[in-house]
Amino acid sequence: ALSDGERFDEWHRIRTGEAVVVVGPRSAVFAPVKNLGLIVVDEEHEPSYKQDETPRYHARDVAVMRGLFEKCAVVLGTATPAMETWLNVEKGKYGVAKLTKRVSNRPMPRVYVVDMRIETAHAGHVQIFSDVLLEAIKLRLERGEQSILFLNRRGYANALICPSCGYTAACDNCSVSYTYHQADTCLRCHICGCWKPVPATCPACGDPAFKYSGFGTQRVELALQKCFPQARVLRMDADVTSRKHSHDELLAIFKSGRADILIGTQMIAKGLDFPNVTLVGVLSADMSLHMPDFRAAERTYQLLAQVSGRAGRAELPGEVFVQTFSPDHPAIRAAASDEGFEPFAAQELSERREGGYPPYTHLACLTFKGGSEEKVRFGAEAYAHELAGTVRGSSLRVSDACPAPLSKAKGLYRYQVLMRSESTRAMTRPLRKLIARKSLPQGVSLSVDVDALNIM
Repeated sequence: ALSDGERFDEWHRIRTGEAVVVVGPRSAVFAPVKNLGLIVVDEEHEPSYKQDETPRYHARDVAVMRGLFEKCAVVLGTATPAMETWLNVEKGKYGVAKLTKRVSNRPMPRVYVVDMRIETAHAGHVQIFSDVLLEAIKLRLERGEQSILFLNRRGYANALICPSCGYTAACDNCSVSYTYHQADTCLRCHICGCWKPVPATCPACGDPAFKYSGFGTQRVELALQKCFPQARVLRMDADVTSRKHSHDELLAIFKSGRADILIGTQMIAKGLDFPNVTLVGVLSADMSLHMPDFRAAERTYQLLAQVSGRAGRAELPGEVFVQTFSPDHPAIRAAASDEGFEPFAAQELSERREGGYPPYTHLACLTFKGGSEEKVRFGAEAYAHELAGTVRGSSLRVSDACPAPLSKAKGLYRYQVLMRSESTRAMTRPLRKLIARKSLPQGVSLSVDVDALNIM
């Protein structure tokens, strides 16, 4: 959040040696520190350490290599290591130091998995809160303790649907439905940011009765205020933290005890320390489980383990309620068990090895974009065909060209080709040669992401 001038001033202080400790996001790994002795990568599993645009570096991997070049110590800190990091521990490439107890021997919070299939059967419709979670929140309010509710979806409802004809309000520029935001009474696309007012009647059949499907943080906030009118509720998501320092202001309000319940998205899941928080409720815990991504289970486990750690951080013991429609999924079970990270990692790595996925292979994602779907498909298929022809007999695997999971974004159609190999050179050599000699159709661009973390 520094301005360009502030950023330059800090860079200059580091370069002249006036500042001997540097704290920053991923780009801080390139800070011009002299006589470097230590690099700490906190929450090393975070996917945000990988840059989405060129140069597509991973700050954790840069930190490890810089430590090697400068002969300094590198500490990768996390309660839920990335599979790539954990495999390096198992191979003996990295040393491991384990913190087996919380500070002052405080107990870990008790985690309860709530089967929302049973709750839905009892109520006859999908519930935002289970009965046990509502009782737990009520108990905290009576005791004067605080609660955190986590839902990784902002807005009021994820879709606006006509119950008569099935029409769903969808963005013209992206292959996603609009999210309804009640705060400003409009439909917003969370990919390209465009918005439009809510139509008075269905554009397809003219029926005025719309149905709101799903729920986001705005809807949770309103529902909580109805259930507990006396409670002081704070909401923290991208819609209310766009102003500079608003993030810190909201956290200060909650830490001072001027709010009883904090509702938030991923930004409240980790790194926060509130002594009076004794309850964490996770709503729709399996939302990220069913994404078309082989890392879905890993990310769900990490998120649940991290958000669970917000409860019971002082003398008062904590409880965590995880609401899910998939209570038997290994990631959900692992996050709720007392066994910790290693059993989950062993099962996840076994499945990755069997399927030939990272960390046992390197993954390169080729994304083709353009305004004409026909041209984008033609370019992607041509590349996939040529690459498949050059790798016969090698360990390199090339997928067919297919639409990306997010097949259209910001007005551009998107196709993908995935490459996997135990060696990055085995992927990049034929790819470099192909890019040098084969041009793409006019209006089609190609981005190459080696060791890709996001394949959406």
